[in-house]
Amino acid sequence: MVVRILDHVANCSSYADGDTIFNIIGPVIQRGEDVVLSFEGVEAVPSSFINASIVRLIEIVSLKEIKTHLKVIKSTRQINALIRGRIDFLAQTATIS
Repeated sequence: MVVRILDHVANCSSYADGDTIFNIIGPVIQRGEDVVLSFEGVEAVPSSFINASIVRLIEIVSLKEIKTHLKVIKSTRQINALIRGRIDFLAQTATIS
């Protein structure tokens, strides 16, 4: 499944925008299906958007499942760095717990 973010939210500027994306991709990943998340047309996002849309996936699936079933395309360095940083943090937290 390909999800182009701007087809579902006007902006990627808030937790609420991220929550909308989470509600679309979460059930798909939870079923073990792949999601391609396209940031086409998005220049930058706040951490609240990434926390709501991607980081919350850890509430419903494992980190391994996120890495296996979620692919990010057409994103910027800023977006990639933010996602990578949050995923790395989750990985560190998971090994500590």
